[in-house]
Amino acid sequence: MRVLILTAACCMVVSMQAQNNITSNIIEGSKTLVELVRVIKTPRSNMGQANITEKKDSCAIKAVSDMYFRNAMANPVIVSLYRRNGNAYETIAISVKILPKNQEALFELRAGIYKMKIETETGEVRKVLREGEMKINACENTLKEIKDNE
Repeated sequence: MRVLILTAACCMVVSMQAQNNITSNIIEGSKTLVELVRVIKTPRSNMGQANITEKKDSCAIKAVSDMYFRNAMANPVIVSLYRRNGNAYETIAISVKILPKNQEALFELRAGIYKMKIETETGEVRKVLREGEMKINACENTLKEIKDNE
């Protein structure tokens, strides 16, 4: 008797698992069908907008810019930049010496307002040619030409 009950129980368990597999297959198939219908009914204009990602240049992310200086004078020139912090300027200057008829560059300057000082050096004496403020915007690579009349 025990053998007969045990055999019947095993058959019921096996048949229940088979029914669960069929049921789960039907449920999964209907989920797939619903997703397929949803994709087909979605307008194509909406589908294209979902995949667009905005690309940003690294200079916009870092907020930096490059600046080039061209010396058109016959004497060497020293260009000094001081970044403004609030109402004061940083004490450490970014300086570059440009030989006559040459060009130099300062790379990855942070965007902001800078005090620019252009000086000529004759022997040990420095003479200020021009001094003023300028704004550097991110991703705007600029070229400043230094001439005799400035």
